[in-house]
Amino acid sequence: MSKIDWSKAPEWADGHGLIAHHGITEVWINMDQYAVVGAEDRAYPYGGGTGDHRHNFTRGQVQYITPRPARWDGEGLPPVGLEVECTFDSWGYWLKGKVLCYGEKMIFMEQESSKGDGKFEGSMNPDGIRFRSIRTPEQIAADERLHKIRNAHTRIAITLDQFKQDIPGQSVARTVIEAMIDAGYEKQVTP
Repeated sequence: MSKIDWSKAPEWADGHGLIAHHGITEVWINMDQYAVVGAEDRAYPYGGGTGDHRHNFTRGQVQYITPRPARWDGEGLPPVGLEVECTFDSWGYWLKGKVLCYGEKMIFMEQESSKGDGKFEGSMNPDGIRFRSIRTPEQIAADERLHKIRNAHTRIAITLDQFKQDIPGQSVARTVIEAMIDAGYEKQVTP
């Protein structure tokens, strides 16, 4: 079995299970129904029929049930099994990782190396660590755009500082910068 992709689970599913019947069938489950993984749009109630003439699986046939990870709102510590990003203020960067378990004063995680050369398991005191959900490509692009705008704004504002009394430099500068970046302007840095 491959890793469970919870992003494909129907909203109603509160777990993932396996059914051994002419091979192994992966299913999304709750207490009332199941759907075969890959055919999420067709959910079936448990049972149906009697004895050997049942046409749906029963809840008892579902084995190796993995509960759906708790949804995390970004507050407090993330639940075990969730993939998140974490940082200390002193690091200056975020690392992706999966929460493995908690000790009394430790959090154990599998993380990507900050150098991008593989994964490692480690433990750390959760005090001082900040956690966030893994960002989408759209969120990353928006953050990069904002970073470019702030850098350009600072440089232009310094230049416009000499005109402080003549025009509202900051609002003019921001409008100009946003238009330049949206038009694709980017300073090319030559090494």
